[in-house]
Amino acid sequence: MTVIGVVADSHVGEFLSALPDGVSAALDGVDLILHAGDICVPEVLDELGRIAPVVAVRGDHDRLGATRLPRTQTLTVDGVRIGLFHGRRWYPIDTAVTLAHVAARRRLRWRAGLHRGLIRRVGPVDLLVYGHWHEPDLGRVGGTVIFSPGAVCPWGSLQTDPAPRPGIRGLADRVVLRYRRQLPADAVRPSVGRIAIEDGAITSIEVIDLATGEVRAEPRG
Repeated sequence: MTVIGVVADSHVGEFLSALPDGVSAALDGVDLILHAGDICVPEVLDELGRIAPVVAVRGDHDRLGATRLPRTQTLTVDGVRIGLFHGRRWYPIDTAVTLAHVAARRRLRWRAGLHRGLIRRVGPVDLLVYGHWHEPDLGRVGGTVIFSPGAVCPWGSLQTDPAPRPGIRGLADRVVLRYRRQLPADAVRPSVGRIAIEDGAITSIEVIDLATGEVRAEPRG
């Protein structure tokens, strides 16, 4: 059996000063780590690399040395073909999705379109791992399982202070704040994921709360 740790949206050096202590514990014993972007500083990959080998892609917040990373990666692990992509599509599309939720004041059913768009970007795979939206997600399109582990830094620019920033950036903060307040409580908690693969099949997918260590698992056959 191969166990893969999955990390997304760590935002270290931007909104967090360092990876939370719970990351190492949650990923202890994994054979490989996938990082789905918004690493922000390359030292994050060095730290994760002390746990297990790392495969990573570039997110829309990545700067400095992290810009050398590719936008997408594909790899095969124990017979399972995996695609890795940050998850940001064309900016107006993602903005429209967020504004639609804010205007409706409720959660809308929109994931199917996102999932199809991710597959078009990466190509045919058995498992597609992504981030960007800062919330856990598990779905399927045809024969492709689609998984987001949530975010290490779920509140982004509002992580340490719920007050919006001044100026024009504060407008975006207010929209994001209203959007994320519509999410379930466990969607705005820091988290990573673990995926177990054996004999060419995904046997389990877990989301691990970094603050409590709680594991939310969905077994797969």
